[in-house]
Amino acid sequence: MQPKDKHEEIMVLAHDPVAGYRPAFYLIFAVGLLYLGYIFLTTL
Repeated sequence: MQPKDKHEEIMVLAHDPVAGYRPAFYLIFAVGLLYLGYIFLTTL
């Protein structure tokens, strides 16, 4: 194992947040959970 260089750069993958993404994600996630619950309840 080789020692790390003191001046080695840390690579960071960053981006600006997209407006409206978080509410859309929560909405789709909630709809998916409700649909999964409906499937489970109808197969009992």
